[in-house]
Amino acid sequence: MEPSTYSRNVLKSFAYTTIFCAVIAFVTQSIWPSAYLEHLTISLGYGYSSVVTSLIVSSLWPRLSNNIITVLSITGAMLFGTLNAYWWLSRYDKFAEISELKPIVVLGFIFSTTCFFYFYSHEQKLMAQKELEKAKRIQSEQEKALVLSQLSQLQSQIEPHFLFNTLANVSALISHDPKAAQHMLEKLTELLRGTLQNSRQAVSSLKAELELVDAYLAIQKIRLGDRLSYEITNMMSEDVPFAPLLLQPIVENAIQHGIEPKVDGGEVSICISQQDANMMIEVTDSGVGFSSASSSNGNGIGLENTRARIKALYGDTANLTIKQSSTGGVLAVIQLPLGTLDS
Repeated sequence: MEPSTYSRNVLKSFAYTTIFCAVIAFVTQSIWPSAYLEHLTISLGYGYSSVVTSLIVSSLWPRLSNNIITVLSITGAMLFGTLNAYWWLSRYDKFAEISELKPIVVLGFIFSTTCFFYFYSHEQKLMAQKELEKAKRIQSEQEKALVLSQLSQLQSQIEPHFLFNTLANVSALISHDPKAAQHMLEKLTELLRGTLQNSRQAVSSLKAELELVDAYLAIQKIRLGDRLSYEITNMMSEDVPFAPLLLQPIVENAIQHGIEPKVDGGEVSICISQQDANMMIEVTDSGVGFSSASSSNGNGIGLENTRARIKALYGDTANLTIKQSSTGGVLAVIQLPLGTLDS
């Protein structure tokens, strides 16, 4: 225990003992009427003797059990407290002999024992609370480390999924449309540069993530041509902290399972707004919806990983919902509490 903490505990023990003895003095004064100061001095004699004995014994023999320290403390209180009481009461004829202090000794024993065990149990309770808080703090740190490990694993699963699909798109265009392939490679370079930078950060920004999504959709637009149109609407500050590569899998899912299986293609719309204390991200596609055999009905591996990351990073109030859109296609809604991530 640190010296400052030990000193505070000692002062608290004397303060509580003084208050307790002051109350006891009122009780004894009602039994034997005399000056209150006299009763207070005798009461403090028993109380302080108990505390001082406990401190001395604990310092000299720190390995003694609590039970032995308790017995020695009460013994010290009875010995020195009774001598102090005799010093003050010997001037009275009925207490001229120390043997006549039996009623005082009995009350002193009862009050000393009560006082000691009360404060001892109170101290034990405080110690138990401190140990519980320490255990909770250790558990919280362990859980945080586990979450960070899980996030690293989840992010490593998302990154290859994104990169391999994008490279496959470039490869498919090289053979029949070199000009479009060159344009796509330029966009891919831009995309990979931003992806590699953001994926190594614990916290990105909304602006950086939207730039990645825009580059990805631009690549898909080159590949799909008129079969794809897209729109990104952001009604929030671009500096809002955002989890890296959190939005990317949702957009990929809309392209792969919504737009690509549909002969005529469709539109992907991304809208970001604020609702109360939450950021609302809506990703809508006008694709085939859940009716397609290629659809995962919102339960694919990439989406499940994204859900896990959302819960781990933003807490239980955050969520990702995937549902059939009323106009056809799929609507994905991400709800994130603002101020959760530190930039």
